[in-house]
Amino acid sequence: MGFAIGIDLGSTFSVVSYVNSNDQAEVIPNDLGERITPSVVSFGDETYVGQYAVDMEQHLPHFHTIRVVKRHMGTNTRFTIGDKSYSPEQVSSFILKYLKICAENFLGGEVTDAVITVPAYFNNDQRQATKTAGELAGLNVLRIINEPTAASLAYGLDKKEDSMVLVYDLGGGTFDVTLLKLMDGVDFHVQSTSGDTNLGGVD
Repeated sequence: MGFAIGIDLGSTFSVVSYVNSNDQAEVIPNDLGERITPSVVSFGDETYVGQYAVDMEQHLPHFHTIRVVKRHMGTNTRFTIGDKSYSPEQVSSFILKYLKICAENFLGGEVTDAVITVPAYFNNDQRQATKTAGELAGLNVLRIINEPTAASLAYGLDKKEDSMVLVYDLGGGTFDVTLLKLMDGVDFHVQSTSGDTNLGGVD
């Protein structure tokens, strides 16, 4: 049986993690030893991902490098590079595949399953596109989970008292805020959410 990982597929940076033997979430470093990976893909003689894509960017025509692809998820956007055309799902799958390989090298075994986070304000098309990207990367996507819910889970796992939690997430390309009710450290109810999938640090 393969490993399961969690992936934050971010607009500007992505992160991959797993639950270690102490039942703690642990971020997995990429092959450069970094715990965050630029969500960048460049197309040259081969496909470059992450910091490799950033490093290659200056050597390639500007339109050969794709950044903030997350904003195009769930749309009919196409990225044309030479005689090839890529959907946002395909571009995102290169990032996910790279994270999968880094996780397999770190864990010493095959990674088969993943949970991928998305902004709370992502619609059904954007969520399905994210799942498709995971499948194109060779992952069985167990669940698409809202980023603020994931943050609340991490925050509330060791909390026993009931509370209201406000999660404010200003990411590289998306922004959302979610109010959640936490009960007994295990029961979460989203009270309200709002956001803008075209507002973030890059703006």
